[in-house]
Amino acid sequence: MRIALAPNLDKSDAVAAAQNLLESLRGHPGHDVRMMPTISREAFDAFDPDILILLGGDGTILQAARFITGLRAALVGINFGKLGYLASFTVDEFRAQLPQLLSGKLHISQRLMLDGTIINDSEIPGTGEVKRAAGFHCAALNDIVINAGIPFRMVQLTITINGEDTTTFRGDGLIVSTSSGSTGYNLSAGGPLISPDLQALVITPICPHSLSFRPVVVPAETEIRITPIRVNSGTHVSFDGQVSQPLVAGQYMVVRRTAKPLQLVENPTLTHWQRLGSKLHWAQSPRA
Repeated sequence: MRIALAPNLDKSDAVAAAQNLLESLRGHPGHDVRMMPTISREAFDAFDPDILILLGGDGTILQAARFITGLRAALVGINFGKLGYLASFTVDEFRAQLPQLLSGKLHISQRLMLDGTIINDSEIPGTGEVKRAAGFHCAALNDIVINAGIPFRMVQLTITINGEDTTTFRGDGLIVSTSSGSTGYNLSAGGPLISPDLQALVITPICPHSLSFRPVVVPAETEIRITPIRVNSGTHVSFDGQVSQPLVAGQYMVVRRTAKPLQLVENPTLTHWQRLGSKLHWAQSPRA
């Protein structure tokens, strides 16, 4: 088995823990264990691990997820951040579960990911025909968000679902979220919580200028097209809150699922519902 360790290099405690785990893992014969120099597609392609152990926070998981799209690696997150929702293991929990991991007995969750492409439309001079070309492209595990941006006036967006026009609305933007990302920006914007086992997408408006535009859940195979009718100079598309790209008039955004899901190794000591209660205090009674 090929095992890669990739700590967040900005966290000294994560780097130190990775060095210790490296020695421990090398004590198990029959496995090729290496420390990744960086969290990048180039580093992962060069080694092509079966298991990628990330030491950092949820942001580290989101960063790596973009780079391992389509690879065979199953991802394990050891938390050195704040919430630790995706990075669900502590170092001690990981060490306790290591024999199960190496024997392939830990549950691997198939997490749907998003594929977002900004398309450029331009008119061919003298013909009246429109030339269409794919522009910026990026994957995301949690969400793809269109934000109004500076000067923070409302933007106007048209949403098309599987080629069918649905609505044109004004507001501060739009969130397209996976089930994994439903506990993030989607939740803050009033969207529903969705079990990560459910293969679905959530379309959630950000402060819509409407009393009736509520979040909607659609099948994972849905193709969502967002066309800006009116935008600001600072309007942009955000991928997992880490990669940002401007969105201007004459462009539109296409969001669909990736061909392959992310394989995320689950912590067996804490179920999804227990994480909701312990980390987000879901459905807990008021406290005096």
